[in-house]
Amino acid sequence: MTYRRVVGVDNFANILRFDERDILSNTNEVEYRVVNRLYAKQSLDSSQNCDTVREIFSPDPLSSASGDSIPPDSQLLHENEVAETAPCPSGPAAHELISWELGQKYFLDPSFGGALVDGRRNMFTTTADLTGIAFLTSPRHLSPLISRLRIAPRPRVDAEWDLDYDFKSSRISSSTAMVNYHVGLISLGGSDVFLRVPGEILVSNNISSPLHFHQYRIMLGYGTPNKRGLSGAGAVGFDADVGFLQYGALQSSYNWDCCGISMEYRRFALGAVRNENQYRFSFSLSNIGSFGNMKRQERLY
Repeated sequence: MTYRRVVGVDNFANILRFDERDILSNTNEVEYRVVNRLYAKQSLDSSQNCDTVREIFSPDPLSSASGDSIPPDSQLLHENEVAETAPCPSGPAAHELISWELGQKYFLDPSFGGALVDGRRNMFTTTADLTGIAFLTSPRHLSPLISRLRIAPRPRVDAEWDLDYDFKSSRISSSTAMVNYHVGLISLGGSDVFLRVPGEILVSNNISSPLHFHQYRIMLGYGTPNKRGLSGAGAVGFDADVGFLQYGALQSSYNWDCCGISMEYRRFALGAVRNENQYRFSFSLSNIGSFGNMKRQERLY
């Protein structure tokens, strides 16, 4: 549980919005979270022979006197040598199997020092730290309840489900489910995204934005950015509400010992909002740098 109070931002409406620093506002809030983690590791084989005491051989004076043969030097240990044990091999490290986090904020100042504009979609630093989905359209005390569930049953399989539930409107604000599967250098991923936002009028073209979105995305890839030789990946995004393929991307790269080149094509078909083709490339020199218009955060892999 965390109590946070920020004051001194008295001219929020006059600040131009360029980056995340410009949405800092006054706030007086309490944040509380609950995190549950379940760890697992593979059990050792019970048939393993470990922690057993080595047998100590020492010359028997009676057998020596009677002329019996003495074990070879390789089997003799000094009489006062401490018995040794064969340690068990170290078992596999424990890994996080399931992680489930619940969080929420209570705002003691629902107007955020006068920064909140009623009837508009507001985004402040304190709300962005909780969830990336805007939910402030009017003064309120309780934020949506966020749920973050992550499951990794095997090293090559992982899944995640992010859910935001708004108690004020009694509905789901957003839901994102993702599954990834890796087999060697081949990776396959899929996601389902549902988002519900307040409708607003876009100033640029006077078009009302949709109230909710429901999309599917599938990605297939081979290789890694630093793999020698050929690597590639492709992804598509399908809008379930309108039944239309809105997004597609192809990326390929080839690396030599000295350098590498990457190329990418993206297609956006969002109707009147955005309809364009993008072409990107990047050329890299080993231990020197790279140039081009393909950013690292925009790569498919």
